Amino acid sequence: MRATLIWGALLAAAAVLASPLVARAQSSDPYAAGYCEPLADTKLLYTNRGYLILPKPKDAPSFYYSYLILGTGKKVERRGQLMFDDGDDRWDFDSHLSTLEQLWPLRPDKRFELDRTERTTGMKARVTFTVLGLEPIKVEHTEYKSWKIRRLDRYEDGHTFVQFLWYSPELCTLAAFTDWKNRNIKLLRVLKPGDKDYARPIVVKNRKLYFADTNELVK
Repeated sequence: MRATLIWGALLAAAAVLASPLVARAQSSDPYAAGYCEPLADTKLLYTNRGYLILPKPKDAPSFYYSYLILGTGKKVERRGQLMFDDGDDRWDFDSHLSTLEQLWPLRPDKRFELDRTERTTGMKARVTFTVLGLEPIKVEHTEYKSWKIRRLDRYEDGHTFVQFLWYSPELCTLAAFTDWKNRNIKLLRVLKPGDKDYARPIVVKNRKLYFADTNELVK
């Protein structure tokens, strides 16, 4: 597996695709919750990375989202709300938008496929996301029913790689996921403007997330 993949989390979507403003989860019942996205300006702090959700442009296409990787200032634009990565790889969402719409609401055995090209190597892969079932994931001392999803990458040279995602409909994002080294990455904090710690700078050191002003571990 190439180290260019940096997964951090998120799988979400919209109940009304034509609207530029996407509401949060429609229901706490994971079987009824439609596609939703974290609100703009939300910060998602994971074990070893952080993201800032950016506002949608008025003319944004369906399933468009963008974010800043905290601590780097790097902006990434994506379609589909299926992942946070470092922006280096190319994903062919345009050819698969109709099947992406049918993925929601999530149910066991539903699946979604698309193609990915590693920008640095040119290696192509068919990526399949399969919904496995519900598992509780704790975030900030609260348990959220989360859909466990298997991601399987089949490369053109024949080798495969498996990762897992846990998507919480209530949070409209990934509560946890495994990265390219099969390390478990958990969502630690969800911060909105005005929340305590929202304005504090973030830095990654030794694969852990810290508040840069006090060198305090995010937890």
